[in-house]
Amino acid sequence: LLFAILTNPLFAFSNNNAIEQVLDTNGNPLIPGDEYYIFPASDNPKTGGLTLNKISDAECPVTVLQNNATRGLPVKFTLSGSNNTGNNILTNTDLEIEFTKKPNCVESSKWIVFVDDFTPQGCVGIGGPENHLGLEILNGKFLIVRHASGYVYRFGFCLDVSGDCGLLGLNTFDSREGGSRLILTIFNSYNVVFVDVASVKSGRIMPLKGGFDASV
Repeated sequence: LLFAILTNPLFAFSNNNAIEQVLDTNGNPLIPGDEYYIFPASDNPKTGGLTLNKISDAECPVTVLQNNATRGLPVKFTLSGSNNTGNNILTNTDLEIEFTKKPNCVESSKWIVFVDDFTPQGCVGIGGPENHLGLEILNGKFLIVRHASGYVYRFGFCLDVSGDCGLLGLNTFDSREGGSRLILTIFNSYNVVFVDVASVKSGRIMPLKGGFDASV
């Protein structure tokens, strides 16, 4: 499955390749360095965020999971190869994504993709090779892809060497893991919205504008 995903160059983005500003649920542009929650697209997103947990025999919670019962951890976005926080985040542009909180057992909270031997799938996690012993880590860049309506987006991941890309979706492999893993997929993508931390803390979360078809 992983081979099939990464040998279909840009298949996921052929119909959504325009470059435009990424907007949060208030209609404001995402700003590098600011904090946002990533929620599943819904009429009034308040929960179901991304979190971290231990998988299999891991000693450190370094696998990204989506859990409908929690708000999750906020993230920040950085333009790849740049520390400039004065520019807006654009669709189809290389990004670094990292949680603004991390466990003490990892040096970095930046997102990576590692190949899980058990599934086998390309799974999103954090940390470095020392946190994923014996597993392959894929060198590549994340990006945000526009959805057809509203403030709804998808995540993509493209390999550095070949430029081949896939979307990120969800899959539950074991109910004891505490949620659904964020994985590379050629099937159903994970459709998300971005909510700024201030809106979540104040309770001023705006309903989405425009319709949303979860089957797309």
